[in-house]
Amino acid sequence: MSDSALFIVEDEMIVARDIKETLLKLGYTVSGIARTGEAAVEKVAELKPDLVLMDIHLGGKMDGIEAAEKIGLLYDIPVIYLTAYADPGLLERAKITGPYGYILKPYDERELHSVIDIALYKHRIDRNIKKRDTILFAVSSAVEWLLRISSPESCPTDLLSCPDESGVRNVLEHVGLAIDASSITIFQLGSDTGGQATMSLRYEWSGPGVASAINKPELKAIHLNSPVFSQWHAALLCGEVLSVTKKSVDESGQWFFGILNIGSIVMVPIFIRDTLWGMIGFSSATERSWSADEIEALRITANLLGAAMGYR
Repeated sequence: MSDSALFIVEDEMIVARDIKETLLKLGYTVSGIARTGEAAVEKVAELKPDLVLMDIHLGGKMDGIEAAEKIGLLYDIPVIYLTAYADPGLLERAKITGPYGYILKPYDERELHSVIDIALYKHRIDRNIKKRDTILFAVSSAVEWLLRISSPESCPTDLLSCPDESGVRNVLEHVGLAIDASSITIFQLGSDTGGQATMSLRYEWSGPGVASAINKPELKAIHLNSPVFSQWHAALLCGEVLSVTKKSVDESGQWFFGILNIGSIVMVPIFIRDTLWGMIGFSSATERSWSADEIEALRITANLLGAAMGYR
């Protein structure tokens, strides 16, 4: 983790420069320095460092403890207190902010290195746990929706055209926001008049600031006879999960990515009674990797949609 970006909050500039030199020697990047708590909160919002080294006694109205509390609440960035003061009352107040470490000056370089690395590792684990919990909540919302629309009182028509269509959007929105996807698309398989296999965009959730593609005619009745589409179709028929980036496909695949305005997608098949109905995909505007928890959330969502449609 020595390539992580750290931010220093220290009102004594000579001390701040000494800390910076030490961090650079240890292999870290220093994204900036602030002398007051107010400036620290403002700069951290702009720079989004991986960790903040915070002196407690600062110039200005906001001390280091108050600044650390704001940074933790607003930006979920770990803070390590680095101070010359070991007052018990001060320590108790600092503990309330949930710091990831506490180092007294003058510090030992090896101790500083160890505390920073442990803090970065612990914060990454904490963030993964929070994300997993968010995903589980999103999936539980999908389960509640499935139970509701599967009741005898619910609409008897096809799932994606019934009046509770907003329920589909709610499910996709919960999962999409939990996983930080740009959009989620549902494609249904079909065939043209000549019996050639096609797929059409049937439903979509778009994240904030993402343009909708639901009405684009190019995404209706896409023929699956090109190499990349036929390969995807064969994999989906086998129940495989596909994680694809724009750079990894040929011209026909890049056309698909261009129409959706995405850089990567994870596709999971939707089966109804062992028959492939279509696929659901998580998309990102950029190329990115997807965790096992994220892919599992997509798989569960696909299974729920397949079960709901099969129920009808």
